[in-house]
Amino acid sequence: MRTLRWAQRALIVLVATLPLLLVTLAFVPALLVLPFRRERAAHTQAMVRQLSAWTRVLLLSSRER
Repeated sequence: MRTLRWAQRALIVLVATLPLLLVTLAFVPALLVLPFRRERAAHTQAMVRQLSAWTRVLLLSSRER
């Protein structure tokens, strides 16, 4: 039974990681350009905070309760 739970969690994390990776790859061009423009620094920080939040949610939701 524990093996089944572990396998389910691993599958959920794998499935949830794919969209996160796609979004992160989509952000890469913006993260390479925006920090060099002063008026866009706050926007860049917000994007990084959002990526961090999504990653944190993904990792915390995969933990056993």
